[in-house]
Amino acid sequence: ATAKALFKRVSLKGIQQMLDVGGGSGAFSLQAVRMGDQELKSIVLELPKVCEEGQSLMLAQASEQERRRISFVELDATEPSWPIQELSQDLVLMSYLCGSVPEELIEVLYRNALKVLKPGGRLVVHDFMVDDSKDGPALGAYWALQHVTVNSNGLGLTPRLVGERLSRSGFVEVEAFEMIARMTKVV
Repeated sequence: ATAKALFKRVSLKGIQQMLDVGGGSGAFSLQAVRMGDQELKSIVLELPKVCEEGQSLMLAQASEQERRRISFVELDATEPSWPIQELSQDLVLMSYLCGSVPEELIEVLYRNALKVLKPGGRLVVHDFMVDDSKDGPALGAYWALQHVTVNSNGLGLTPRLVGERLSRSGFVEVEAFEMIARMTKVV
């Protein structure tokens, strides 16, 4: 449901190539393929074991035509470089990823995204975030707090903090909106 809602707000019009970084099972990629243009293809960049699970899920839930448009590439997204051709992607998606990596690697992720994006391409960061004032919403804070158990060096995400890191990484236009009420935001 979240992927469908996201792509109702983030247009897929004209998107032919999408990179789903830390894309887990590929659920967001599958929804993008279903909602986007017939030419849209997606690459899920994920850890090897997760790629295996994602491919199994695709066999069970995706049509043959949809499976041909989604591929999995095994790699830890925090590696310093990605096996993705530079300037090849129209859209890079990072959903529920940035809150799960150490703070010092967030800008590495954003710079890698910028390298693979075509001119005019977009990076979409979707994650658990609190407001810029950091005084809520409580639900977003609780969900983000769970990440501390696996990522004690993480950054408490706010739209402003994500936007600042995007700007330092070379992105020019930064916008933000609430995705799941009182829980997640998109920058």
